[in-house]
Amino acid sequence: MEFERPDWTSFRTVEGLEQKAGVSRDDLRRLVLKELADNALDAGAVVRLRTLENGHYLVEDNGSGIPGTPEQIARLFSIARPMVSTKLLRLPTRGALGNGLRVVAGAVLASDGFLSVSTRNRRIELEPRQDGSTAVTAVTAADCAVGTRIEIGFGPALPEDANALQWASVARLMQHGETYAGRSSPWWYDAPQFHELLLASGTTPVRELIASLDGCTGGRAGEIVAETGLGRMACGDVDRRQATRLLEIARANARTVKPKRLGAVGPDLFADAAYAISSGVVRFGERPQAEIPFVVEAWSAPGSRTYLLACVNRTPATGDAHASRDGRDIDIFGCGLGHTIAEAPKDKHFSIRLNITTPYMPITSDGKEPNLRPFLDVIRAAVAKAVRQAHRPGVRAEGTTQKDVVLDNLDAVIASVSGDGRYRFNSRQLFYALRPIVMREIGKELRIENFTGIIDDYENENGEIRLMYREPRGSITHPHHHETITLGTLMVEEYERPVWTFNKLLYIEKQGAQEALSAERWSERHDCAVMSSKGFSTRAARDLIDKLATHDEPVEVFCAHDADAYGTMIYQTLQEATKARGARKIKIVNFGLDPWEAVAMGLDIETVEQGKLRKAVADYVREHTDNWANWLQTHRVELNAMTTPQFIEWLDRKMAEHGSGKLIPPPDVLTKELADRINEKVRAAITERILHEAGFEDQVAAAIAAIKTPDAVTLARGIEEMFDEKPDREWRDHVEAVAERSTE
Repeated sequence: MEFERPDWTSFRTVEGLEQKAGVSRDDLRRLVLKELADNALDAGAVVRLRTLENGHYLVEDNGSGIPGTPEQIARLFSIARPMVSTKLLRLPTRGALGNGLRVVAGAVLASDGFLSVSTRNRRIELEPRQDGSTAVTAVTAADCAVGTRIEIGFGPALPEDANALQWASVARLMQHGETYAGRSSPWWYDAPQFHELLLASGTTPVRELIASLDGCTGGRAGEIVAETGLGRMACGDVDRRQATRLLEIARANARTVKPKRLGAVGPDLFADAAYAISSGVVRFGERPQAEIPFVVEAWSAPGSRTYLLACVNRTPATGDAHASRDGRDIDIFGCGLGHTIAEAPKDKHFSIRLNITTPYMPITSDGKEPNLRPFLDVIRAAVAKAVRQAHRPGVRAEGTTQKDVVLDNLDAVIASVSGDGRYRFNSRQLFYALRPIVMREIGKELRIENFTGIIDDYENENGEIRLMYREPRGSITHPHHHETITLGTLMVEEYERPVWTFNKLLYIEKQGAQEALSAERWSERHDCAVMSSKGFSTRAARDLIDKLATHDEPVEVFCAHDADAYGTMIYQTLQEATKARGARKIKIVNFGLDPWEAVAMGLDIETVEQGKLRKAVADYVREHTDNWANWLQTHRVELNAMTTPQFIEWLDRKMAEHGSGKLIPPPDVLTKELADRINEKVRAAITERILHEAGFEDQVAAAIAAIKTPDAVTLARGIEEMFDEKPDREWRDHVEAVAERSTE
């Protein structure tokens, strides 16, 4: 047995309203009141909200009132009323995303509530009914010559809500700044949606609809219609092909609407909050695609918890968009998002208010939940800047620095160069993307040295930038294999440890040490790989240590560094947890050079400038004695202060003290290695004897002589033909194909 029911019947029950409105029953009161406020605000009226003594709510405005007879007004509040064509006109208004008066009437019906509309000196009591209509139950005189006053009450089926007026209050608060005063643009529709607009307009003449569009008013509308040959045709009679042609001609007569024309709430709405604004254009649908301008505004202030209020066209979005913290990341979930939009210290929380102004917002559900995913990059840019400024208030004073500009724009630029987190990128890509922004904002050229320092400081404070890889800044040398591999982020990802070749790894601060150690076969004597990098331990070095730590084969890791404050921190960052990662899974052994050891060895001591800020010194130095931590503020000794014989003798001594000796694999590895070697040698000897006895070389020569091969001219012609069809191929591909056919 099959059952059918019209769409509007879902508005008769609380459960159906939850589906249609996209909110739970707990939020239905605040949604209904928001819808009433939105209607008045879109008309440009000033809205007042209050709760009456009888528990009802009053939403009143100073607009022009609602025209029509009581019966016509009742029809506006009917749940069976079809969507009017004006709802299909794309404009940056609150009603563009609203569920309209059907939700209002449905909530009254489903909860056995109360509804009256006072307008133009009449108070009209309305009663939504099960058949989808709304009846007029009483009409009395009222003192309301200006504006509209709606009184609404809800029955017990809708839970009490102490904050029922919250969303309506936010919408009223957002009635601030500049708004869009233009018409709907033909650039805001793709072909199917423009055709839907025409069909919904029914008997309206095509010329009348076109005249309502931006750039198509007056006599131009007649010219557009005449060019399409539609003449006096009604909108509802236009087919898809004609609609597409009409749209293209209308666009040719209208300029695209720049995001700035949409207006903005502005920075003054929340006096205690940092403000940022970004804009963009996004394309939707089938060709010709809709080109939708949009503006994203974000306000952020320090708070006791991380909180998000998302609005679309100055009214709260009905979807469940909320913010959460994951370490430094501030993430948004809901309304099509599950993304990091900003970063901040883990112990800091921020309130975030977000508004997107746009003539079209795609939805993810029947309940009109907005899909914010197409706007993500610009949302991220605005929110990240607002959060950063809230964390560092006053950075936009006259003394704005290159560092301020780089950090304020870093998240947005990372999103851009990574394709919103889909691709890897290198630091120089960030540099070239940020350089024109710095020049534009403060008129100074960003140099690579300053940029590198800013990024290094940022990562030291916040952890490593996800997806960014570094160019090689060091190398690793394997013993016994005579190979040196450059040390870069991508190399580490592809790195495969040579099987049972070393059981130790020495990290040396300075590059160039491998040459001296190689001449003495130091790595081979100790079965120790040697890794070095320029200065501070790089991400690649730390990644490689982590990778070795999770390998099946054991490894000991040692660190050798200069006897200076910087060098002690190299060891500490290798071993300890940072904001970017946890502590190493294996213990790093500190070889030194430690300051007390360097002094005892009589090595040359350099005097260094104290500096305005105290140099960071590793914890183990301070634990030894604060005197040495103070000594390192003005003194240092380099590993290079040792002669090569001294350096090798020093390393030998350290290895004898801390190392576990030469590598001898477990018994099963030894047994398998011997069996494999014997198998290889026996197989090679027998293969050589069989081939010789069979006259293998003579057979090969005879077979080759019997093959007819094309000459060089024919080969070249075939290669050219292949290039015509497959320009990404190499000439060897054709040669290989010919060889394969010749030997089949």
